[in-house]
Amino acid sequence: MKMIRAFGTLRASLVLISTLLLAPPTSLYAQAPNAGPVPVRVAAVELEHISNPIEALGTARAWEFVSLRAGVTEHISKIHFESGQRVKAGDVLVELSHGEELAELAGARATLERFERDEKRLGGLVGKNLTTREQWEAVQTQVAETRALIDGLQARIDDRIIRAPFDGQLGLRNISVGSLATPTTEITTIQEIERLKLDFTVPERQLSAIAGGMKIEAISQAHPKRVFNGEVMIVEARVDPQTRAFTVRGRLDNPDSDLKPGMLLRVKIISNPREALTIPEAALVPVAGDQSVFVVKKTEGGHMVQRREIQIGHRYRGKVEVLSGLSQGDQVVTRGTLHIRDGQAVSVQSDEGAASQ
Repeated sequence: MKMIRAFGTLRASLVLISTLLLAPPTSLYAQAPNAGPVPVRVAAVELEHISNPIEALGTARAWEFVSLRAGVTEHISKIHFESGQRVKAGDVLVELSHGEELAELAGARATLERFERDEKRLGGLVGKNLTTREQWEAVQTQVAETRALIDGLQARIDDRIIRAPFDGQLGLRNISVGSLATPTTEITTIQEIERLKLDFTVPERQLSAIAGGMKIEAISQAHPKRVFNGEVMIVEARVDPQTRAFTVRGRLDNPDSDLKPGMLLRVKIISNPREALTIPEAALVPVAGDQSVFVVKKTEGGHMVQRREIQIGHRYRGKVEVLSGLSQGDQVVTRGTLHIRDGQAVSVQSDEGAASQ
């Protein structure tokens, strides 16, 4: 009899265990006591200006650059600049010896005055038939030839006076008064750097994303907290077959001349600028390849959450673009998503941790 009672007790225990194991989870939850609202953190869906930035490394180049050299071989007689000086277009920088040319020019001008007087006098006599037209025309030819001689002498003098070709900043002075300058002698350099050319390469897969006029931002290691603004000027018409990249040239504003030609800059192209809804990336709840979020709704007794599927776009700096599924101002759960389910009662916590009213 004892064995029969023991067997009955064991059978009852096995039935109870089987019942518990086969019971659905919801039944178990229903039997659990109510633990109250789950504390969560939330963030609002915001409308922001965003873009798809393309980043690269670029080299700054002077907007204009010239190595100043003499056009003739001659001794330097005067120097009118110092190293690093800013000059205007047309400013005289260096004078080469040109005393002989000045003397010839003075003689040619005196000759021209004499020929012009003869031309005027013979012109009056021709009208009175007191001289021949051939004599008058011969003097006119002499006047024209002398004027051409003066123009040639003036050009020779101009070749010996070196001027700034444009507004800019000079480089180092490489000559002294009395030294012999030749066409191979670099006197100095001049460059315009209040605006710069910025050349950088971009992979060919991004060719369709870049066009002239796009805004660019550049940062230098010398000025890490300052952003220099500019725009794309032109995209090279060919892709390098070895690197599979193409060159882009931009214009960069440099009003204080803080950037120098040759500097390496980190470049960001502002591609596809637009207004879009954004949420923190922490709010995303991946489900079978799709993305969803928990939206907080107010109820009579407090707050509850509702799972909602969304479509996302570009991700950047801890945020994600929302293409559909949410509206501006919606509140989404950013912390506590692992402890809640659709329809769950929640308490919204502030940044300090206290529940909001």
